[in-house]
Amino acid sequence: MYVPLDVSGELSVAGEDGKQFQLEGCGDAIAVKLPDLATGRALARQTRGRAKRQAAIRKLHTSLQKSDLKLQVLVAGTLVAHLYPDSKATVLSKILGLAPMKLKPLSLLGAVFRRRA
Repeated sequence: MYVPLDVSGELSVAGEDGKQFQLEGCGDAIAVKLPDLATGRALARQTRGRAKRQAAIRKLHTSLQKSDLKLQVLVAGTLVAHLYPDSKATVLSKILGLAPMKLKPLSLLGAVFRRRA
């Protein structure tokens, strides 16, 4: 059974390493707001192994499809990836083990270079 959801709220999350990020729900979208790419990498490392990460993303995608919600990942305010109910795997997302998440390569590169600056 599919039930479209409307989400509203903000949540601040702190990892064991003290790194913080925000989750923000607004309408049909959930935004994961990361301060920097290092925080995203630390979060991704919590699902050790490619198979576990892919299984988690598939489960998340199924949940998004059932609730008609969109997930957006922002690094320092810039959209770097998203997972929508109708998202399809791209070559890059398959290579990185993030399928069917849609990655924005130029935005990701910007986040990498912003980190080094």
